[in-house]
Amino acid sequence: MARKMGKLKFALIGIVIAGILTLVLFTKNGKIERLTFAEETNTEASLGSLDELKEGLSDYPELYRAAFEEDGIDPEDNIFIIPGMDATLTLHHEHEEADICTTMTPQGLAVNKDYLFISAYCQTKEHNSVIYVLEKKSGSFIKEIVLDGIPHAGGLAYDNNHELLWVTSEKGDTAQVITLSLKDIEAYDFADSAEPITYTDSIELPDIKRASTITVHGDDLYVAHFDEEETSVMHRYLISTTEDEDGKEVHALDTGKSTEEAYPDDVDKIGKEIQGLAFYREKLMLSRSAGRKKDSTLLSFDRLKETENFTDKNASTEITMPSYLEQIAVDGKQLYILFESGAYPYRTHGNPSIDRVLRVEIDSLFAE
Repeated sequence: MARKMGKLKFALIGIVIAGILTLVLFTKNGKIERLTFAEETNTEASLGSLDELKEGLSDYPELYRAAFEEDGIDPEDNIFIIPGMDATLTLHHEHEEADICTTMTPQGLAVNKDYLFISAYCQTKEHNSVIYVLEKKSGSFIKEIVLDGIPHAGGLAYDNNHELLWVTSEKGDTAQVITLSLKDIEAYDFADSAEPITYTDSIELPDIKRASTITVHGDDLYVAHFDEEETSVMHRYLISTTEDEDGKEVHALDTGKSTEEAYPDDVDKIGKEIQGLAFYREKLMLSRSAGRKKDSTLLSFDRLKETENFTDKNASTEITMPSYLEQIAVDGKQLYILFESGAYPYRTHGNPSIDRVLRVEIDSLFAE
């Protein structure tokens, strides 16, 4: 009897140990939320000092030079801490009450004259997606914008002509873009309302499988879809302003259809694994992430009017970047660069892992 009890005891210990290891593994991979006592979105760096970041980026000479060796520029002025990588105040998706998420993963990036916008989704899908709003000049965290539901929010684009923030989303199996007015963003206070922000508009895009990333260039919205095959595309939509029955301005994609769904004015081919796109003068830049512990790539294409094929064979320049490169955004002569490797589920996989947005001079980055 004693021998049986001993075997049972060891079996129970083994089960407990296996359970603990499984719990640790699932937590580390972002499958379940981590225990936290935080009550608000964290604003401090999650992954170490500027010196450690510089050391990690020393293997990427073009990026290092542009970020840290620009004449007359303090390197600290070119980095922006991504908030919320340890704790983000948002809504619990099922219970619809304020809660802290510990697995937010940054995806989209946009900038205007005053603000830097970063979108993120909950890796466990327990919490509503958010957009962090930072003060552009100082990088200080202002607030989080809580979105309705759990969209991947893989792309952001700011429309200066209409003062709108465009966000990629999905409605069932259909690609979608939503808009938030700058006025509503500035007035929104989640701590006061504990409710998601109200969308200005939502438009379905039936002709594209998924809205992976977006950018605004002139009067056009570009929406890209990537996959593992050679079928990745970039759609162009003309943005227009109309009026509803009450005479209120409505910003919609001008397709000759209703504002509920839109169809592209033009379709171009792009390469696989594209996470971001941005225009600079006559240059198109595409950011590519190849996944875990693999270098990313920043591609640039010249002579935009002469091709509809923006795949690797037509690239003018390829710059090797750290892994988990996400969206890029152009502001004047500067390029803002976002990585998702600062998120808890990925921070041990990056090479290096980066919890900052980097800002560089475009001409310096592509200097020969």
